Formats: sequence, C-alpha cells, structure tokens
Amino acid sequence: MAEGLKRTLGKPGFDPEDYAREIAQKSDGDRDLLEHRQRVQNLQDDTSLALKKNVYQNYMQFIETAKEISYVESEMYQLSHILTDQKTIMNSMMQMSITDKEETPKEKDTPKEKEDKKKNLSTLLEKVEGCSHVTEVPGRYLVHSGGLVELDPDSNTQIQRVHTFLMNDSLMVASWIASRRGPVHYKFQALYELDSLAVVNIRDAGPMKNSFKVLVFPDCRVFQAESPKAKREWLDSLDQAKKSKAAADSQKKEAQVKDDAAGDSFDRNNPFADNDEEDQELPLPPHIKRWIAQSAEEMLRVDWIQELPEDLDVCIAQRDFEGAVDLIDKCNEYLEEVPQSPALKEYRARVDQRIKHLTEVLQHELQGLQGGPKAARRAVLQLIKLGKSTQACDLFLRNRTMAIKRSLRQLKMEGSTTLYVNKLCYVFFTTMLEVGREFQKDFSSNNGCCSAFVVWAKTELETFVGMFARQVFSSKTSLSMVAECVEMAQHNCDKLCEIGLDLTFALHSLLVKDVRRAMHDGRDQIVEAVRHRSMEEKWRAYNLLTPQACRELVKEMEDLGLSSFKSLMYDDCWIKLTPNTITYTRQLLQFVDQCLKLYQPELHMVLVENVMMIVRCVGKQMETALTAKEYTKSHPFIIKNASFVFETVVQRVERRFQEHVGKPAKQFQELRTDYAKLRSLARTPTTEL
Repeated sequence: MAEGLKRTLGKPGFDPEDYAREIAQKSDGDRDLLEHRQRVQNLQDDTSLALKKNVYQNYMQFIETAKEISYVESEMYQLSHILTDQKTIMNSMMQMSITDKEETPKEKDTPKEKEDKKKNLSTLLEKVEGCSHVTEVPGRYLVHSGGLVELDPDSNTQIQRVHTFLMNDSLMVASWIASRRGPVHYKFQALYELDSLAVVNIRDAGPMKNSFKVLVFPDCRVFQAESPKAKREWLDSLDQAKKSKAAADSQKKEAQVKDDAAGDSFDRNNPFADNDEEDQELPLPPHIKRWIAQSAEEMLRVDWIQELPEDLDVCIAQRDFEGAVDLIDKCNEYLEEVPQSPALKEYRARVDQRIKHLTEVLQHELQGLQGGPKAARRAVLQLIKLGKSTQACDLFLRNRTMAIKRSLRQLKMEGSTTLYVNKLCYVFFTTMLEVGREFQKDFSSNNGCCSAFVVWAKTELETFVGMFARQVFSSKTSLSMVAECVEMAQHNCDKLCEIGLDLTFALHSLLVKDVRRAMHDGRDQIVEAVRHRSMEEKWRAYNLLTPQACRELVKEMEDLGLSSFKSLMYDDCWIKLTPNTITYTRQLLQFVDQCLKLYQPELHMVLVENVMMIVRCVGKQMETALTAKEYTKSHPFIIKNASFVFETVVQRVERRFQEHVGKPAKQFQELRTDYAKLRSLARTPTTEL
C-alpha cells in the first residue's frame, strides 16, 4: 500500500487537486479520508527521516568535495592567468624597439590608498538598503564589487540582477531595486563568510558563459559576469581574499601566543608603572585585555560551538525549526558567560546571520500556509521564542485573513437568501472563534498582542458586514427577511463572548445605516398600502362567510397579542371592523415585531416615529371619512374602528415596546390627542341627527 502511494505521488506531472478530488469521490465517508490522510502523513514522515539521514551522511563529504573543487579550480585559474601574462609579455617584447624606454612597474598601494579602500565600506549604507549590520564589524573593508546576473542552477535561465560586494572576510549579495528612490540602488539579500563558501568555475557551454558557482550549504548560487575579464577578476579576487583571510587568522593566533608569553612578565617588571591613577576610570591594562581575549577564544573553541552555525544550516534545510531554536537558546545561554571581545562579536555576527535566515524561513512558512489556525502554531511559537512576537502576530493574523476569505468564497448562493446568510454567519463567526482560541494559546504570554487581535477582528467584521449587506439589504428583500438575517448575525456574534470578545456593539454600528433604511422602506410600503386602500373603503363590517375563517382570524389576532379581539365577533362570521382596519392592524403589529428584532438604542426614535406615522396615516383616512357627507350615517362605526386602532392596537404596541426595551415610549401619548380630535369630529353630525 505504501509503495503504491509513493509511486502515485512521485509520478511526473502529479496534480494534487485532481488526486484529492478523486480520493474524495471514491471514499465512503470521513473515516476513509482520515485513514488515507494518515497514510500520506506516514509517507511524509518516512521521506523526511530518509532525507535527514542522507543529509547527515553526505554533508561532510559535500563540504570536502566543494573545498577540493575550489582548490583545483583556483590553481587552474592561476595557471591560466600566468600563461596569459606570459603571452602578453612575449607579445610586448616582440613589439618593443631598442630605443623604447622601460616602463616602470605600477607601484603598490600606499597606506593612504589602503585607508581609503577601507573607508569605502561606509558608502554601502548609502547604496544598499538593510546592510547596517555588515558595516558594524570592526576591521572589515571592501575588496572588490561589481554587477552580476544570477542564473538558475537547473535551467540556466536568468533569475535577477544582483550586485556583489567582496569584503576581506565575507561576500555580500544585494538585489537590484527596480523602482528606486534616492541614492539607494540595492537591497541586502545575503551575507556569506569566506570560510564557509567554495567557488567553482563553470566551463563555457551554451548560455553558460562567463559563469561561476558559489557553494554555501545548503545554497548553491550561479553568477554570470559580463565578460571573461570580469569573471577572471572575480575568481582571482575571491581566491586572494580567502588566502589573505586564512593567513591573517594564522598570523593573529601566532602573534597572540607570543604576546601572551611576553606580556605578563613585562607588565609585572615595568619600573615606570604609575600607581597614582588607580581611582580613575582608565582602560584595562593590555595584559588583562589579552587574558580576556584569550579566555573568550578558548571558550569559543568548544567543538559544539564551532559546529553550531553549520548545525543551524542543517536544521533550517531540514525544516527542523524546533531544533534550530533550541540550538539558538543553548548558544545564547553559553555566550552570556563569554567575556566581551572581538572574537565574541564576530561569532555573534555569524549566529545572527543564521537567526535572520531562520526568521525569514518561518515568515515565508506563515505567508504560504494553508489550513486551520492550529497549522500555524508551529511557526508562530518558534518566532515567539526568537523574540519576534510582533511579526508572528502580524503574520498569523494575515494568514487567518486569507483563510477566512477562502472559506467565504467557497460559499455558493443556493436556495433562499436566508439559507445563504445562515451559512455565511456560521462560517465567519465559527472561524473567528477558532482563531481567537488559537490566538489565546499561542500568545498567552504576550498580552501586548491582544490589541492587535481586537483591531484585526474589527477589520474582518467590516469585511463580513460588506458581504452580508450586499445580500440582505436589497430593494427586493422584505423587512421580515431582513429581521431574520440580522437576528442570525447577532446570535452568531454572541458566540465570540466565549473568548472574551464582544463585537455586538461594532456589528450594530456597522449595520445601523442599512437597518434604518430598511425600517423606512417597510414603513413606506405600509403607508402606501393605507393610502391606496382608503380609496376603496366602504366602512362596512367584515363578513368572513364561514365560522371557521372567523375563528382562524381570531386566533391570528390573539397570537399578535390582541387577546380581546374575540369580543368583536358576532353572528359566527362577522367582525365589527372593516377589512382594511384588520389588514392595517396585522401589518402594524408585524412591523413592530420585526423592528424590535432590529432594535438598537440609536434607532429608538426612528422606530417610534415610524409607528406613529403609520397610525396617523390610518387616522388621516378616518378623518377624511368623518368629514365626508356620504359617510355621515357611518360615524359610529368609523369611531369604533378608530377606537380599536388608537386604543387597543396602540396599547398593545406600547406594551410590546416596554417588554423589549425596558421603558415606555412616551411619544405614543400624542396619538391619544389625535384620537380625541377624531371623536370631536364625530360629535357634531351626531347631534344634528
């Protein structure tokens, strides 16, 4: 089974999406998928273990082979250079006449020129972005620099333009900034120590002309010079710099040994030593400095300390991030006991370079990571241990933003709007809840990151509300559907309180404008219906024809909160109200219930004014009927309908308001004044009768 799976995954042109789709179609359920996932995971673990073993077995052989290749290539180029010089001399001697003056050889660099060459390193700060740590190393100076083209080692195609700077102890590679501003032309990319790199010449073949290879485990980079002369200069400069550094290191050690032998006796027997300045803050004596430097070098000669930079490279190449971070912690604890010295500073620079590389790898891991919040825990925890909690927090939240977007894009508009909105709310708020729980676990010791999470959650909520509003608050959506969808969003938003995050207020503030518009639209529809039906009003009692229909209407009104509606029924199928009054009552009470689902303190007056406008519109219709001569005999029946609307229905609305809001709406008292005005209009014609 494992071999078959291995062959399937290793086929040329393997498409993971097609493979996953095929597996999902053939599986009988979640159990089959989990078993297949476990088999793939086991294969991944076996492959990783085999890769680690191969790397460990071939690592030293790779380094030794690279060094030997470098030595052979350098000797070949030295021989080629000597032959070229001999040929040039022979040609010049053949062309030289007897009367020609002998040319004086070029003088060597003066001490001033050497000092100027060293000062050129400070100009890197003006040209290269992010290279300040390179110029801080004491004794480092620029040897050679120039532009190169980096090629892909496999396909030999051009990757990018780079500018390389050869120092006396390292090689820096900087990438070209296309849209540059100001004097900065390049951006720092990598720094390689001369001790850890090998240079290999590449023979000219096809597009691979004027090229050479730089081997630094685990990287292999190919650079192309613009001409054979430039290539020869680079190879000669690299070879000379490596030899000079090796010679300088050996001379430094020999001189230090001699100074240690003679320094102590000279300082002890010095008759001219001045002991009157003991109380002043003077620099340490030379023999103390030498002793400290010697102690630091002895502590740094420990085998595991010397091998630690290479071990970090191996861990990073194998994606053993936990092992790399453990090595860094162990190294930092050990270096705290090492006395301050140039050797310690140089060693820390080597370790810091690996830490920076590890940080970049972890950041890249988070940027391209897919899956749930737990999938990012590994990279996040390692970044936090490296002291990069701010970057870890930012990358973690960015990763979750992309995951939320992918989840929401996968939702399809199928069926009704309510069904889609239910899925939308569930996916968004459930994902936010999972992210919050994982964030609390990963950043439990970094309280400063909590504010970043709250800001991120607010931003994601704004994106969600944008999608929600486009589906819910359209011209074709009824107020009842709007109320149902908003209620779903509020219910799901309340789940975030489980992690101590309450976004209800933010959700209300983002929806308030659209909710206000939806309330106005619902009010306008009812008002328009009242005005249209008033033209057909005959002011007659409502005959439902059957007792069953009458009982159903009574049941409906009781469900809306009108418990005394049964008293208006007579003769089994008659109601002492007009059909329009019953329709207005039903619409008004449903409107109030729907608006209370959307209720927010900011919309209190909006809701009250909308209800009063609907009731007054009905009252205006009754006032028109009371002033019309053809309805003079119907005044008692009209007042009966007005009494039902302005007393029974409005009283039910007031009670519903107080139950939901917790306080009465005093503005409804104005409607009683309107009702008194209607009764006054009915008294005059009644007296005349």
